[in-house]
Amino acid sequence: MNKKISNRQEIKSTIYRLRKERHLLETHLLNTGSQLPIWITTQYTYCKKGNCKCTKGKPHGPFYYLFFKEGEKIYHRYLSKWKLSQVNNLAITYKRYNEMLANINKINRQIDTLLRENQRQNLISIPKWIKEKKG
Repeated sequence: MNKKISNRQEIKSTIYRLRKERHLLETHLLNTGSQLPIWITTQYTYCKKGNCKCTKGKPHGPFYYLFFKEGEKIYHRYLSKWKLSQVNNLAITYKRYNEMLANINKINRQIDTLLRENQRQNLISIPKWIKEKKG
């Protein structure tokens, strides 16, 4: 939402559209299945032994590692291809869930900005009789 909306009707219609978008995301999140709170990375290595292919620029791998957090500590584990097939979809679901949640937060901030603009448009100046000090 880069352009500034100044028309009250535009504000209302934009909020309506954003609420609809948020509702679709919320509905999807409420119907999401099992998730595994991990993230998976792919790494390649170089052993640099003699005539190994990695000395010619072709690294070993891919090797898969999973990461997870407990408390404040982050752990990582090697993940075989067989185990990758067991957890990959659950990890993807977890990642997508968090991305959609981030989108909902972004929409909420946009709605908040629009509501504040609407309020700003409805503010009137403080009357002189309120500003005057009576003594």
